[in-house]
Amino acid sequence: MTASYLLIVLLAATPILAIANLALAQHAGALVAAIMLAIAARGPEAEIASTAPLLKRFAPAILIPVVWMVLQTFPLPSSLPAHPIWSATSIALNDPSLPGRISLDPGATLRSLFLYLTDVSLVVSTVILAKDRHRAETILFVLCAVTTFMSVEVLLGRLDLFAGMLPDASAPTSPFPAAAALATVANAALVARAIERHLHQQDIRNLASVPLWLGLLCGLFGIAAAVAAMASLARGTLLAAVGLGLTVIVFIAAARRLGFRSWPSAILFAVLMAIAGSLAVQRLQSGGSGLLGLVSFAPGAMALAERLLSDAPWLGNGVGTFPLASRAYQDFGAAAVVIPPSSAVLIAIESGRLALVILAGFAAQLFFFTFRGAIRRGRDFFFASAAAAGVLLVFCESFLDASLLSPAVRIIVAVTIGLGLAQSAGRTSGLKC
Repeated sequence: MTASYLLIVLLAATPILAIANLALAQHAGALVAAIMLAIAARGPEAEIASTAPLLKRFAPAILIPVVWMVLQTFPLPSSLPAHPIWSATSIALNDPSLPGRISLDPGATLRSLFLYLTDVSLVVSTVILAKDRHRAETILFVLCAVTTFMSVEVLLGRLDLFAGMLPDASAPTSPFPAAAALATVANAALVARAIERHLHQQDIRNLASVPLWLGLLCGLFGIAAAVAAMASLARGTLLAAVGLGLTVIVFIAAARRLGFRSWPSAILFAVLMAIAGSLAVQRLQSGGSGLLGLVSFAPGAMALAERLLSDAPWLGNGVGTFPLASRAYQDFGAAAVVIPPSSAVLIAIESGRLALVILAGFAAQLFFFTFRGAIRRGRDFFFASAAAAGVLLVFCESFLDASLLSPAVRIIVAVTIGLGLAQSAGRTSGLKC
């Protein structure tokens, strides 16, 4: 199928997009995603019919960001609060008819909407394509290879021999730490696949099985390379988040082997996550920096981000307007480009703090859907378990850095989620999970 080939090519090109010009990477990803969706939508009717109920379940999560970004660009009635900059500009220009909006730059918000729709198209295309088990396995193999390769790039970049030849993986918006983190859950799924396939063979006592050892060695090598890459970057907090992701996969495998049902397993894991979350909240409160408590950033940039965060209206400044808003807080003539310290801070500034709560709810819905799907699924449970672990990992990382600004990371995340959603339901699970 042409769409599946395009998806594989897009994944394979991710390391190139990671070091390419940001605009070029965004335009290339958008073009390929649009073509893939158009081709995939004309695929077998059975695959399209099974995808529709799944997308309907997540329709609010998909549509609410679209509606909010569109509303941010509309002029507001005088009775509704707009950003204070509009009233100040009206006074300065002596133009009381100047319309007030939530967004400081409606054009930037509409461009952000376009990028969001591109990511949604990629998820939907992957869901349609990955309904077939063989295509899903191919996508998983390519996903493991690409993320492992990016992890190896980080290690090579630390050597003097390759100094200057590879991009700086320690940059705040670098996609390489996030790719390494996602490599751990993808390769853990590869290990789970090798074991599960071996257990379904007739002669399970034959430990000399080539597919078993090939899958184990490849998966363990990918995990080792990813962990080594994060350790070389001194990303201890990210390693802790990776530990949570790997715990999800191990927990799902154990729950399946012990015969636990999906809901008790989900409740038990939610209790464990609540304990871990309370510990993280205590650390945030002890640091006294709120959303900035887990971010490792330059002191000057942290102070600027903290001022932006404290001054942001409860409706936000408008999605995509962080560069414009940050200029008002820089010294006159400063040429440095301000980078948000984390994706969570960026969302709180551009969309309002309430948006973080809403997105957390959507992430929880996606996590528990794939979590329950992995426990209910048959021998292909590892696809959904990788997605559940990936969702938790990305959510945690959104408080640590701004890697989600990278098109390469968003491609990897979208494919991982689409792969897990497609394989969350099957002959042994159904769509009721």
